[in-house]
Amino acid sequence: MDKRTSKAAQKPDNHGPLPATSDTDFRVVAEDAPVMLWLTNAEGKIVFTNTRWKKFVCAGSDTVPLGNDAWVDALHPDDLGPCMQIFHKAFLEHRSFQMEYRLRRADGQFRHILDTGEPYINKEGKFAGFIGSSTDITDRKNHENQLRLSQLELMQHNQEMQFINELNSYLQVCVSLEETHSIIEYYAKKIFAHYSGVLYLFDGNHSMVETAARWGSANCLSPKVIAPDDCWALRQGKVHVVEGDEDAILCNHIIGHCGQGYVCAPVIAQGEMIGVLTVTLGTDGGSGDKRMLTTSVESRRRLIAMAADNLAMALVSLKLREALRNRSVRDPLTKLFNRRYLEETLTRELSSSKRNGQRLSVIMIDIDHFKKYNDSYGHDAGDFVLVEIAELVASKLRAGDIACRYGGEELVLVMPGAPKEIAATRAEYLRDAIEKHEFVYRGKSLLGVTVSAGIAECPTSGDTPALLMKAADACLYRAKDSGRNRVVVAGYESVPLD
Repeated sequence: MDKRTSKAAQKPDNHGPLPATSDTDFRVVAEDAPVMLWLTNAEGKIVFTNTRWKKFVCAGSDTVPLGNDAWVDALHPDDLGPCMQIFHKAFLEHRSFQMEYRLRRADGQFRHILDTGEPYINKEGKFAGFIGSSTDITDRKNHENQLRLSQLELMQHNQEMQFINELNSYLQVCVSLEETHSIIEYYAKKIFAHYSGVLYLFDGNHSMVETAARWGSANCLSPKVIAPDDCWALRQGKVHVVEGDEDAILCNHIIGHCGQGYVCAPVIAQGEMIGVLTVTLGTDGGSGDKRMLTTSVESRRRLIAMAADNLAMALVSLKLREALRNRSVRDPLTKLFNRRYLEETLTRELSSSKRNGQRLSVIMIDIDHFKKYNDSYGHDAGDFVLVEIAELVASKLRAGDIACRYGGEELVLVMPGAPKEIAATRAEYLRDAIEKHEFVYRGKSLLGVTVSAGIAECPTSGDTPALLMKAADACLYRAKDSGRNRVVVAGYESVPLD
């Protein structure tokens, strides 16, 4: 190395003076410096690297080439282009620079490096190259990344908690379990954004677990119905975590490959197992930061378990409210709506029909000779006949029709949007079905069970609940007076329909 280029003179611009020293003195000081040092000439060729730099790149071997090849060979390929742009610009402008890149250490591991270069000039006042240092900042970068990840997780957690609170708010005002399904699905897409999942709930008999809500595109969660034994979370009553397909205890309801794994969290409240919430740990489509997924498994597990607990409390509360409400509006024997509900509903439906300009019909049904079954076979037989007829009627309703027990052996059907012609056809269909139905009570067939029906229509028969019910009742008594087992429509005599 030329002594003229190793003598420091004045730096250009405001960089200050570089201390003057001999080439020998510089090498002695720089060679064993506790930091990685390097020196270039005016053309950008590296003409000196100290011991620490050589040890970093090649475990201290003296055979490490001095030129740019050693640095380029150790540089991460993705960082080569950006680094060369900064390097070349610095030589064109003769200004100090900093750049970060990844450099392969002697053990083969890429480390994050911060390079700082300062220009220097020779005693003739000409630019002579750059002197610089390289610092391993990997630990700092990892700390920064971890801090960034923690901040992102905190922000994400706050957003998820907001969605869970919003979900709870909606669930608190739902009136049926069926109504919750679409709401749960809507918020699940927000709470578990970019992940797939399914909420399974037990059926009424607690024998099967059925899909209540589903989101995402993962095919591994495709079964619509599973058995309780298909899920380890349901078997154990605790969260089951699978972080990958290999060397894992998989649930039987998981089909094929499941990305980075999944979590099954049982939905339990007040000692009652309601179902299970299953959410994948891998993002849909296999995208996303795999490192982030790995470091976030525990936070994902906690979120899924928390969501399952919140759903359990909300759904159990709703089931209790629904049960209490059913007791208040349902007849305990027939399970049809009771008279109180009929009065409330008829008032509401009549108002709706008037607003929409639609007709509404009421069918009043009475079991013929009902007292005979009570007297001949006992009240249990009478109850049996009433329940059988109620179940038969309920099974043949249109969507939107309302079946109620009016009192004793009388039933009432409210048919919104139906003119009396449609109501008459429906009533005759029910009358015929009941007449042909086989009533078997304690091994004995009860013969001759029939019903009579009266039909009234709004607005032709009346536009208030009282008037409409009075008209239907009058038609019912006309049906009974004319021989029973028939249908009578307001404004007509007994109507035999084929």
